[in-house]
Amino acid sequence: MKRTAESYVERDRCPLYTAIQVLGGRWKPMIFQRLGRGGLGFGELRRSMTGVTTKVLRQQLRQLEADDLVSRIAAPKPGFRVQYQVTPHGKTIQPVLECLWEWGAKHLSHMDNISKRVVQ
Repeated sequence: MKRTAESYVERDRCPLYTAIQVLGGRWKPMIFQRLGRGGLGFGELRRSMTGVTTKVLRQQLRQLEADDLVSRIAAPKPGFRVQYQVTPHGKTIQPVLECLWEWGAKHLSHMDNISKRVVQ
């Protein structure tokens, strides 16, 4: 049993595992991609992401806030309006996400080519 506890400690201290955990989640990459273009209100963000529920979007945003990748700012206007934006710390991961985006596009193309070969 001690060996299992040690493996959890090792995993939890692994930088790659940590990065994957922070960015993991069905909607986090898309949230981050949209906010990378500029701040958005909650409603704007939700409308730009068809298929995400309000509850899940809130959860994912809260997790990104807890990891200091996204900030939530209440506008000083009458009525309650909230805007989300990428934090300075969050901007440090954008080059990594751009590389992952490029690799993902190449991988999708590669898999499409494989599928076409199998069909022929």
